[in-house]
Amino acid sequence: MARILRRRKILMLLFLALMAVGLWTYIRRGPHVSPGSVLLVTLSGSYPESPPEGLWAKVFAPRETTLPELVLTLRRATVDPRIRAIVARFTELDVGWAKANEIRDLLAAARRKGKTTIALLEADLGNANLPYYIATACERVYVAPGAHVALRGLVARYFFLGGLWEKLHIEMDVEKIAEYKTAGDTLAGKEMSAAHREMANSLLDSVEELYLGTVAMARGVGAEEIRAVIHDVGPSGAAQLLQAGLVDGAKYLEDLWSELGVERDLIVTSETYARVAARALGLETGPRVAVILVSGTIASGESQGSGAGSIAGADTIRAALDEASRNREIRAIILRVDSPGGSALAADMIWRAVREARRRKPVIAAFSDVAASGGYYIASGSTKIVAQPGTLTGSIGVVFARPMIRGLLANWGITIETLARGRLATLDDVTSPLDDETRDRLRKEVQATYELFLQRVSEGRGLAKEQVHDVGRGRVWTGSQAKERGLVDTLGGFYTAVELAKQEAGIPAEEDPELIFLPPPRPWWEALAESAMPIRVRSVPAVLYRLFAAVPGAFEPGPEAIMAEQVWVR
Repeated sequence: MARILRRRKILMLLFLALMAVGLWTYIRRGPHVSPGSVLLVTLSGSYPESPPEGLWAKVFAPRETTLPELVLTLRRATVDPRIRAIVARFTELDVGWAKANEIRDLLAAARRKGKTTIALLEADLGNANLPYYIATACERVYVAPGAHVALRGLVARYFFLGGLWEKLHIEMDVEKIAEYKTAGDTLAGKEMSAAHREMANSLLDSVEELYLGTVAMARGVGAEEIRAVIHDVGPSGAAQLLQAGLVDGAKYLEDLWSELGVERDLIVTSETYARVAARALGLETGPRVAVILVSGTIASGESQGSGAGSIAGADTIRAALDEASRNREIRAIILRVDSPGGSALAADMIWRAVREARRRKPVIAAFSDVAASGGYYIASGSTKIVAQPGTLTGSIGVVFARPMIRGLLANWGITIETLARGRLATLDDVTSPLDDETRDRLRKEVQATYELFLQRVSEGRGLAKEQVHDVGRGRVWTGSQAKERGLVDTLGGFYTAVELAKQEAGIPAEEDPELIFLPPPRPWWEALAESAMPIRVRSVPAVLYRLFAAVPGAFEPGPEAIMAEQVWVR
């Protein structure tokens, strides 16, 4: 009897081992894709740079495809001989102009490789400048018959919160360097300053030049003709867009399958195709290149969250840079930045880590939608900087925001008595107003932080400090403008940065590097342990920090905050 049980146990173990091998083989091989297949990519959502962190975020947050996942999927499809066409279906897309460029460049690359590319604008998009801009990379652009797609010209929105603090009985003290550091105006003001308006119009003009010039070239007409149609007519709906020559027709998704002559079993969704192994297509077989994500507001501590309100923690990023720079198998590092800034202290710590890593191997900074203020600070220490033409970058300046909440508390019947030792002891007390002496000290601290910012960029970029100040003063530039002023080396996307990394690291052009994303996702048991910890009570400044990290004009309370204003251009 014991022998029979032992035999059964052995057979069961063998069965489980075979199952494990079979599962591993299936995962490695990926899904079956037949020759002549068509890839359907539904472009929807914000495409964050990194997946959500933490157990609750992973369980309850809606699953969004990250931008790296989309980029890798489209690149694989471009070289896959089994994929003969790509259909890009636009629904509720919410990305910035740099991410839009990234996606558009990939569709254009697939088209150059001989893939049939078709775009379908299928949602009630309203003013759909950005989705349409991406769609024009395709051979044919269609709009769904019932879709409300309009092209009425670009619009930029700026929020001013000064009136809000008055209603809450909060006095918001702001010190900034310099006149273009408009995050301070957004936070404490009620309207645009002259410098703010000048910069905002310059940014809008730069983005419009990119938009109209690219669309005109794609549609084979003059830029001024496109400008006149969009500005003066603002075509809306399939009929008007077709009459203006901006689309090729009105069709349903099912009509495209007929046009392509494809059967249902040859349609592959991007979610399924994402499981195709890169190595099976001859990609990512070369030396290793690390990709380190800096996504969200820069702060001390560990990285947290993803998308709006996420935190790029200095401790996490420094550890990743150190690991990548010391790993002999990693030949180069790509620092992927999508951040409007944050803490000056955290930014300076990351800057030093970038410089240390650069001593060992090339570090290429690749900018996403926003790499401004603290986001630019950390990148200035890299070997080379790559930005998309529509990236918002620069904003070399400092802003300090200090809420004085005595009035707010008094409105709720709370009175405060403050006892202090030292003439400057109340400078950091949010219940005490600033006097002439504390305000003067605050301005000196802000000026010292700005001088350090100038020095860091000067060292990293090899520019004179005065030259950095000339293009600094808190001014935000588009990637195109930044390149003209020496703040950016090359215009392009993620794979432009990969090519630069190969060149700097001496990797042969024919080799395709294996990309290692750092820091790696935390195991589920770590997320579970973190979720079980008691909720920590944070200080008022820390709570405000997390609150404002997700809104335009975000800031970190404290005398060392460096932040760029969020610019919404649609």
